[in-house]
Amino acid sequence: MKIHTLGPSATDSYAAAQHYNQVAYAGAATIVGHPSFEEILTDLDAYTHDELVIPAAFKSPTLHASWGDVHYALLDHWTLKTSFITALDPLVVVQRLDADNRIGYTHAATAQLLQRIVSQVDVQTATSKYLAYRAYQDNRGAYVLTNEKNVSLGADERLLKRLTPSMVWCVYQIK
Repeated sequence: MKIHTLGPSATDSYAAAQHYNQVAYAGAATIVGHPSFEEILTDLDAYTHDELVIPAAFKSPTLHASWGDVHYALLDHWTLKTSFITALDPLVVVQRLDADNRIGYTHAATAQLLQRIVSQVDVQTATSKYLAYRAYQDNRGAYVLTNEKNVSLGADERLLKRLTPSMVWCVYQIK
């Protein structure tokens, strides 16, 4: 069995797929991490008979869709098999104190959360919180909302907020 989800292995989605693999297949399934959920969702025919683990918080600016939108749009291509809940790795909002911009990086699913925590932030989204942190570093952004495990605070940064949410994960059987 192959289980498709968002990669790389540093993502919450990959960790959820590992959890599901242990529970459902005693670790015997193969997890395939993709650069984006959009890549998977727009080519489901390539993954016939495989499974997909996707968060209920899925949101795609590329597809202009949330989890509910794709759930119903793809009914002919997949079947919701089960769902489960896991704790996410802690999330943090980090501020770069010497930034000369108001740009904040995060995943599309957490963009509104970042806007609620930081007022007047110009949110740029990435396909994962891991890649959002890399963009924040590469582009010297002012803010980032990412997983705590991704962060090494520098002298010019401060932690604004730490969150410990849980997530609902959906497992689909691809037809």
